[in-house]
Amino acid sequence: MGVEKTLYSIGKLAELSNISVRTLRYYDEIGLLLPTKRTVHGHRFYSEEDVSKLHYILTLRNIGLPLETIQDAMNDKQLNSKDLLEMRLKIIQEEQEQLKRMESSIKSLLYLAEFEGTTDWKSIFETFYSSPNNKKALKKIWNQYFSEEEQALLKQFPSLGADGELASEATALFREVKANVSESPTSEIAQQLAKRWISLVHVMYKGNLELANKVWHLSKQQEVTGFLYFHDDLVTFIEQAIQYYNETNGEETSS
Repeated sequence: MGVEKTLYSIGKLAELSNISVRTLRYYDEIGLLLPTKRTVHGHRFYSEEDVSKLHYILTLRNIGLPLETIQDAMNDKQLNSKDLLEMRLKIIQEEQEQLKRMESSIKSLLYLAEFEGTTDWKSIFETFYSSPNNKKALKKIWNQYFSEEEQALLKQFPSLGADGELASEATALFREVKANVSESPTSEIAQQLAKRWISLVHVMYKGNLELANKVWHLSKQQEVTGFLYFHDDLVTFIEQAIQYYNETNGEETSS
């Protein structure tokens, strides 16, 4: 006589595996884990091999794979555990990228609220979402105005509210300019701000003043190009301050 195989009732298997009977029934219904034996009364019994399959399923579930993918993997003998792990890793990486984009969007919204000095969130959201946040949409718009080389440079710009020295410097400068728009463009503070603005433009655009002027011109026209829009009073102030700075210092640069 052969050695009788150990069989586990659905309740016992649920207890051993720390999952619910309802889950095991569902796995049976969808064909993911079928019991080795089923009595005439409908009672399910599972073998040691079934237990191993269940642990394999639970392991893949714990790393976030959907049941459909797990079922495909169990049916496709060519798809091994390494393939599944690589698939899950790719999904995780994509999720991380999505989280980074969400984080950037939230920081941008908070920055816009602070920069605009308003709690009118309806206006802030309208300003934010008027800019294309889809890469394909932005690419299509940029292709109308910028060469590939120019686009490569623009892509290096930090987003609103981003971390980093350059982003922090730009944010601080924009805030100070906004806070001093009522000053005379020829005043000492305005000239200090103009000097910092010129320096920042040179750094951000790597000396490409033609591109800097193009972007500034488009932003003044409120073209939807993904760049921060400055109000007319700020534009007038900084342009006049820079013009006076250039006249007194014999320099040429972009606003």
